[in-house]
Amino acid sequence: MTFLARLHNHITLLPDSLRAGLLVLSGVFLLGLSDNLVLIVNDQSGIWQFHAIRSIVTAIIVISFAKIIGHDLRPKKPLFVLMRSVFLSGAMVCYFGGLSFLSVAEAGAGLFSSPIFVLIFSVFIFRLKIGIFRVLAVALGSIGVYILLQPDFSQFRLLQIIPLFAGMFYAMASLSTRHFCKDESPLGLTLGYLSAIGIIGAIIATFLWLFPVSGSNISDMSYFTTGWQPVSLAFLGWIIIQSILTVVALAFLTMAYQQVDASFLAVYEYGFLIFAAFWGWVLWSTVLGLSEITGIILIMAAGIIIIVRTQRTIS
Repeated sequence: MTFLARLHNHITLLPDSLRAGLLVLSGVFLLGLSDNLVLIVNDQSGIWQFHAIRSIVTAIIVISFAKIIGHDLRPKKPLFVLMRSVFLSGAMVCYFGGLSFLSVAEAGAGLFSSPIFVLIFSVFIFRLKIGIFRVLAVALGSIGVYILLQPDFSQFRLLQIIPLFAGMFYAMASLSTRHFCKDESPLGLTLGYLSAIGIIGAIIATFLWLFPVSGSNISDMSYFTTGWQPVSLAFLGWIIIQSILTVVALAFLTMAYQQVDASFLAVYEYGFLIFAAFWGWVLWSTVLGLSEITGIILIMAAGIIIIVRTQRTIS
């Protein structure tokens, strides 16, 4: 019996909750690597071209996999799937945009501030009643965001709050999934998101190519204001590698969420911030400072408190 066969047998004997947790950790481990590889090609393309090309490659992989297993990708509620896809596209544009000036762990912390926004939106939109623990968690997470991003209000720039927009849009996508798309196929939702962000990226890249934006006041926003431009074969190669890692990671996450309640596994997803920091250190020798580590820990703590308390309320 080979090592992989013995490993598979041992894994199948584990309790469902532990096996699903290991799948989530494996998925976010690969996502931490995948997102750090983006930094290799960050300076070769604007964000819109990057997403247009990356979504095409990843969509081909998803469609091919769905064909092989005979999976139906058609949405049951196209309008709600479109709404979720647009929100998630906004989150990913802000997250990957943050990678142009932040480490993956720092940008990821902005993305993972989403439970705070989920709670805020749930209170004001869905009239959710919350207790003191979740109120304190929001305050704790807000302090963490401030420590991590350290915004300079005297010289405000939009770049300072882009990671927060990632968390806000991700929260809107999460609420859309929970309330309107819970019966949709995970692969179908993935393809919907890839289609949306690919189309958005292609349209904006084309517009910026036809009507270039210039001026010294937008120099620090060049990643967002660059249209189509020539790319190397190496760029395409790294995009393919990154897309394959992403699809495998999403497959692990999908398998995990098919086995155990999503609220139980959400805590494991915070492992992404640890793995992102690890891969940043391995690949780029990036070492987070005390303020960055403190901010990330506070955001993680706030998110975990909100998730756990919300699950107890539902139970």
